[in-house]
Amino acid sequence: MLELRNHLRTSAELALQGVDLTQLQRQCRAGTLVRVRHGIYLRAEAWHNLDRWDRYRVLVLAVNLSAQRPPLFSHETAALIHSIPILGVPRLVHTQQEGRRSDRSRKDIRRHFTDDYTPGKVRLDGLRATSLNYTLLALATEATFPSAVVALDDSLRRNRTDPAQLRTAAQSLRTAAANNRFGMVLDFGDPASESPGESASRAHMALFGIQPPELQKTFRDARGFIAQTDFYWRERGLIGEFDGFIKYQKPEYMGGRSASQVVVDEKIREDRLRALGFTVVRWVWEDVNKPQRLLSLLVSKGLIAGSPLRWKR
Repeated sequence: MLELRNHLRTSAELALQGVDLTQLQRQCRAGTLVRVRHGIYLRAEAWHNLDRWDRYRVLVLAVNLSAQRPPLFSHETAALIHSIPILGVPRLVHTQQEGRRSDRSRKDIRRHFTDDYTPGKVRLDGLRATSLNYTLLALATEATFPSAVVALDDSLRRNRTDPAQLRTAAQSLRTAAANNRFGMVLDFGDPASESPGESASRAHMALFGIQPPELQKTFRDARGFIAQTDFYWRERGLIGEFDGFIKYQKPEYMGGRSASQVVVDEKIREDRLRALGFTVVRWVWEDVNKPQRLLSLLVSKGLIAGSPLRWKR
């Protein structure tokens, strides 16, 4: 976040460099300068080199720079500040309102007013945010079930929190509905989920009533270790694998192999599992983002959609 801040310029900073309002407008029209929000600018070349996530981070920094007093970032925005994974780039910057309820949301800011809990506060990279536990609490009580599970699973897996800490934070919840949502997310959270895609898949399965799988099951054959799989349904002899394609792109997952060799190794791995009599089903982010596709895929392999998890936002 700090590195991105170095690219931003306020209109006041540009004025000190001799760039007046007329020149600002001219540069924006010419496409050499991008107005991130009122009074905050970025060179167009830098803007075009940013991916969607970094553009959102720039917007967060711009909101912070243009505020009369530093805002308290919350929900999905606080999750990003804490480096907690979330599902999809947020459309709005989320803040927890500490002032009057008459302070309304704007086109790029969602101001939250809640009587459900009193947020803890931290400062990270020069930004004020709700503490990690209260950020998880906000997501559990106000976000979608898959989004809340993705954030919680990752935080549990990396030992950044634990159920006892979260239950302590939840003592500030003041409504039965918020307590129920929080309890459902906390009971469902599992540090064995090793990626956001696995967590989101698992959450959608629960919402559809798919029987819970075993996570990170190890398989061996006469040659030795084959794999530790994402999902395993013992009764069906079915192995499920979420494929986020990271293993084909990031060096830490490739182990010095080329992308093509990783593909070959995955094929051999899958053939060995099938030789043991298992069925293997794979899915990708596109299936997770369109949950009915994931459901159809799982049902086609013999899984049954039973009693769904009753989740109410």
